[in-house]
Amino acid sequence: MAKLIGFQLANKNGVNITGDDDDPFEMASFEVISPHSLFEVLEAMPLNHGLLLMPIYEGDIEEPKIIGAT
Repeated sequence: MAKLIGFQLANKNGVNITGDDDDPFEMASFEVISPHSLFEVLEAMPLNHGLLLMPIYEGDIEEPKIIGAT
């Protein structure tokens, strides 16, 4: 079973936008939001943002950088 390492952002169509111009947090494509920091990120998002959280598992991203508390 794959280990969850965190989350990235997707648009309302389910397309990953982390590292793209549409990413409101201006993260790099290899950055992953720590599960422990998830609520902080959600609080920072504006209402009706239309963004989804995409789970990221070990091996999904080569050399990921985990953002936030671990």
